[in-house]
Amino acid sequence: MTTFFLDTSALVKQYRQELGTARVQALFDDDTNALSISELSLVELTSAFVRLGNQNEITQETMNEALGKFDADTENRFTVIELRGDLIRQARALVAQHKLRALDALQLASVLAVQSESPTFVSADERLIQAAQANGLNTLNPVSSA
Repeated sequence: MTTFFLDTSALVKQYRQELGTARVQALFDDDTNALSISELSLVELTSAFVRLGNQNEITQETMNEALGKFDADTENRFTVIELRGDLIRQARALVAQHKLRALDALQLASVLAVQSESPTFVSADERLIQAAQANGLNTLNPVSSA
């Protein structure tokens, strides 16, 4: 079994066709893969789809369908890493160490919490990929793999 931790920049590709979607879908399609996300992604992914709807890039129906699929995956497919005080403290240090944005640091702190499972960190954010690699994580950018 291979463990993958998806940040929101990668996760959105499962629910919306864009560059990198095929690579993310391949991770989902392999039932032997264990998929983890941060609790933060529950808010970030919803925000991304609401923003797309507000900008008329997707219809209300498309947004509802995507969020429904995400909710089902959250219940049945993902291990959700809870945001705890220790992760928030670690994220603060990661912001200073790697000059990350706050939410990116929380994503990185979440994957570092399951580092003992040797996860591959999946992100379409190159700066975040570099910070993850600096912290000893295997990484996958679905955009550069597309």
